[in-house]
Amino acid sequence: MSNQEVNKAFELSAMLLSHQTYQSLTHAIIHYFKSLDGVRDAAAYEIFSDSTNKNETLIRRFPLSLDDNFRDDKTDMLLKCLSKSKGGVISIRENDINYYFLDVLNNVKPRRVILIKGTVNDNDMALVNGLFQVYSSQVALLDSKERDTLTHLLNRQTLEITLNEIIVYFRGKNIKKLQKKSWLAILDIDFFKQVNDNYGHLYGDEVLLHFSRLMEKKFKNSDFLFRYGGEEFVIIVNNDNDKGILDILERFRQAVEEYDFPSGKITVSIGYTVIDPVAPPNLLFESADRALYFAKNNGRNQVINSSDLKPDEVKNAGDVELF
Repeated sequence: MSNQEVNKAFELSAMLLSHQTYQSLTHAIIHYFKSLDGVRDAAAYEIFSDSTNKNETLIRRFPLSLDDNFRDDKTDMLLKCLSKSKGGVISIRENDINYYFLDVLNNVKPRRVILIKGTVNDNDMALVNGLFQVYSSQVALLDSKERDTLTHLLNRQTLEITLNEIIVYFRGKNIKKLQKKSWLAILDIDFFKQVNDNYGHLYGDEVLLHFSRLMEKKFKNSDFLFRYGGEEFVIIVNNDNDKGILDILERFRQAVEEYDFPSGKITVSIGYTVIDPVAPPNLLFESADRALYFAKNNGRNQVINSSDLKPDEVKNAGDVELF
């Protein structure tokens, strides 16, 4: 590399390191890759399975695709690359077109990949390899910052970013006419303080870990799971209708009720609301929280839709500050 190319590499690396979220970091590197001579397209994806069976692998395109069966014109190529990749950069040529598959495999969840379509010259390829090493390390660092330290679910700070992305995704669409929507649900473990008081905080942490693993098992890869704080969790459920969301949350409530936790049986109360793109995030969260408040104060161990509440049933609900 010439001195000019070395300086450019340092400048680009510094630019990548300045980003504080996975979203902005990935936007930046994709924008750079698309600017290279010979590159026809570049896109980032999240992979939720290492399986090469397309029926078992969920692919979410960056910045956001909510479809459980998402496919685009690069899906078949992604599946082929996944079968060959062990991390890093590999190149594949098919139908006289060059592809470069950049695979982040640094214990991040989900697996993150970038696919470049086109021809990259040798000088630019050296930059691509170097920048990808920086990007890969930064993704691993940001992934750890965006997760709860105990459960490794997404944390409260990441909820704000994700919820805003989903609102943007639905903006301009008439939510009342959509068959499949996204939903915001707040889950609160009933009488969790008694677990800590009777068994100690170590048992309490074990309950939270078992609860979070049960969430991961029962909800779809296209859903977003968060630990909001203490014994409170948030789930954004995607691609379900009014009946489907109730069935999903009821099944989870029942699964919790039937599960043998380290401290014995526990239950969960759940309040939820549809994500309407015309409503600000604070209002959406307050709506779900009021439904949760009603569930907790009317017997617990139940699922309540905010739209089913009458005005006099929520008038005493406390004010909620989301972020």
